[in-house]
Parts: sequence; C-alpha cells; structure tokens
Amino acid sequence: MKATGIVRRMDDLGRVVIPKEIRRTMRIGEGSPLEIFIDKDGGIIFRKYSPVGEMSDCAQKMSECVSAMSGLGVAVSDRDRIIASAGIPRKDLLDKPVSRQLDELMRKKTSFVSSGEDTVLAADGGLRTANAAFPIVNEGDICGMFLLIKDEKSHPGASEENLRLAKLAANFLGRESGE
Repeated sequence: MKATGIVRRMDDLGRVVIPKEIRRTMRIGEGSPLEIFIDKDGGIIFRKYSPVGEMSDCAQKMSECVSAMSGLGVAVSDRDRIIASAGIPRKDLLDKPVSRQLDELMRKKTSFVSSGEDTVLAADGGLRTANAAFPIVNEGDICGMFLLIKDEKSHPGASEENLRLAKLAANFLGRESGE
C-alpha cells in the first residue's frame, strides 16, 4: 500500500472525507460505489466497486463469442479499465485504463457509432480505437462499455448486424452485472 501522508479524522457520524487529490487520481466521483475490506493487519481498505469487473470471466466469454460471430476485435471495459478483449492481441488493451473519450461517453451514458473515419480511443496509451461503443447499464447506473475495435482491414463504421450484436452484448452484461 502506498502511504499518502494525509490524515483525516472521523466525524461523530462515522464519516471520513477522502481527499480531493485521491478522488481525482482514482476517478472517484459523487455516488461512486466503494467496497470496504479489512486486511489481515486490521487496516481498512476502500476499493472502487465494479460490477462488470466482478464478472470479467463472463465478459471475456461474451467478447470471444461476439468476435467469432462478427470477425471483429471486441473489448469490454468497466468504469476504469479494459477487462476483456478478443480478436486482437491481449496486450493491446487488456488492463489498460479507459481513454478520456471513453470515460466521457460513460459519464453521458451515450453510445458511439462511427459515421466513417471518426473513432474513439479505447484506452490511455493504447493505439486501438473503437468504431462503436455501447454502455453497459444496470439499474440506471453505467457499469462499463462494450466496444467494437477498428483494425487495419475493417471498413469504416460497422454493419447493422454487428452493431445489433454489440448492443445485445452490452445489454446482456448490464443485466448479468446485477446478479
């Protein structure tokens, strides 16, 4: 664990304020769900909760199915990072933080479909872009995104059939993340 040198006192209701610098660095906003753990040494650990991250095995299997059916690269993100990919080298996206463009789409809870040459960068520091991105939503809360990845041999945009398939996958993952 990394020490921050920041000390906060608990108030009479048992609340502790997480410093702004930490919230900004960890992308923790108002209403962000946090898990609370006690480690073996008695320390209290707060970790961002990711319902999609909890089901990364299911997300990986869904990615592989959609990739096999569409012939496209596919990726799934939670709110912070890419948790599954298929049809592209795993090192290209897996476990990388989501890009600012993708984060902005999640904040707005909007889908993205390329109209031609426009794409969305999938991950910070990555070179892969998405032709389409669909929000994974559970009970009104955005949990992540389902992406159709652009590659050298793909045509601009994506076929209607592949878009429907990606949207279906996003909806399925949204429903599964609540169980």
